[in-house]
Amino acid sequence: MRTPEGEATRRFLAAVRDPLAALADSSSAPPRYKHYPDAERTRLPQAGRNAWKGELLYHLLGLTRLDWQYRDNTMPTAVPGTGVVRVARPVPSGGALYPIEAYLADDTALHHYDAVHHTLESLRDGDHRKPLLPATEAEAEAVLVLTAVFWRNGFKYRDFSYRLQCQEVGALCAQALVLAKRLHLSASVHLEFDGERTDALVGLDHEAESALAVLVFRSTAARPVPGTPPDLGRPVARPAQAPTPVTRLLPHLAALHAAGRRPRPAPRPPAQENPPTPTGRVLRLPRVNPPDLDQGIAHRASPLHGYQAHPLTLEDLARILTAALPDGPAMTGMGLFARNITGVTPGLYHYDPDRNLITGTGRDDLDTGLFTAPTVHALRDAAAVLIPIGAPLLHAATCGDTGYRLLQAETGMRVHRASLAAAALGLAARIHSEATNAATDTALGLAGTPWQSLSFLLIGRPHPSGSALRCRPERKGHRPDRASPNQ
Repeated sequence: MRTPEGEATRRFLAAVRDPLAALADSSSAPPRYKHYPDAERTRLPQAGRNAWKGELLYHLLGLTRLDWQYRDNTMPTAVPGTGVVRVARPVPSGGALYPIEAYLADDTALHHYDAVHHTLESLRDGDHRKPLLPATEAEAEAVLVLTAVFWRNGFKYRDFSYRLQCQEVGALCAQALVLAKRLHLSASVHLEFDGERTDALVGLDHEAESALAVLVFRSTAARPVPGTPPDLGRPVARPAQAPTPVTRLLPHLAALHAAGRRPRPAPRPPAQENPPTPTGRVLRLPRVNPPDLDQGIAHRASPLHGYQAHPLTLEDLARILTAALPDGPAMTGMGLFARNITGVTPGLYHYDPDRNLITGTGRDDLDTGLFTAPTVHALRDAAAVLIPIGAPLLHAATCGDTGYRLLQAETGMRVHRASLAAAALGLAARIHSEATNAATDTALGLAGTPWQSLSFLLIGRPHPSGSALRCRPERKGHRPDRASPNQ
């Protein structure tokens, strides 16, 4: 018997109330990268018509930076002793575990992006763009499928890792749209598509790895070049080590994602309930334009050693909030914890983009008893915290279980856009997911409602003791990213 729509979401939310309750030992960690040893390998061009593909993939999932991590990341300065160097990617990932893989379909073949060697691995020849296109698209120069390898961070965060994976895909989509503008491409993001068909075309075991987003790219200079029809009867190349199925290991994650792969149910009347309206102090924000988010890509950093006690101007706050707005109707709202903002009384607020103001909830501080030590330390001198909010069960009632992925992906997009805006303004930002708990919801006036906090982004001026290593010298077609002390 088929599970009722929204039931998988309800069970998942009940299972992940405490995201830190079941952290696993790192000895069970799977491989960090996927590789197809028998596939034909193609170097990504640095010049010519297809040079944009390498630039796009490099700044989405490439190995662009080195992180130097010390033994104690709760201190404002480095603790003497042995440190650890980790390779990092451009877009933040929970625990820097990077569960997302990318598959590119162009006029020549279906490829897997090998991030370690910055090459394409051709899984099956022929033009797979049309079979992978969502129903609303007619043509594309390339189709990019972003997938989650569930166990890659699921071994540590258990079922809660699905929330992190959906938010990471949203962040990657936000980055891709900014890069598309730089590369003179038109781009569209699709979070609703036939997941069963997409997984089958890419050759995935959907119990171990599955598609979360499909991105469509077109050059603004020319029409897409037609390719050779694909041989869909030919098996896709096999990876060196197949990802681990998680149906039994992570039952709530598996059930929720499986429900979201099905075709969306018939449209229903949208939920009418809005976030609670605070009645506290009101402050109108200045009318500003968002910064150029492309300028933030090379400078985005997640500070490891906290922030300097430096105020954020009201104008910069407004610019970051404006940058974080989604395109089109929003599924999420935005809360604000003002810590050190010029002209703003410290406390909890809701942001109203339509009226361009923030309204206080009546709470001046957060109960940090459920926060980890690094979060407590970083919060001490952070200037502001952005807290996206949403109502997962309300969206499940109208969108089915796919609504959870849509909600969390939008959260990831908003948080990443805010991070890029902060970086463009010379600031730094870092997500602290465990702070989205009952205490935070109460401070935002969400207790007893379907609404809850979805992410927790600290913003401030980074401490000067953070590392700034570059992973490789600048090369033609690429701008090196400044290292972040952590993701």
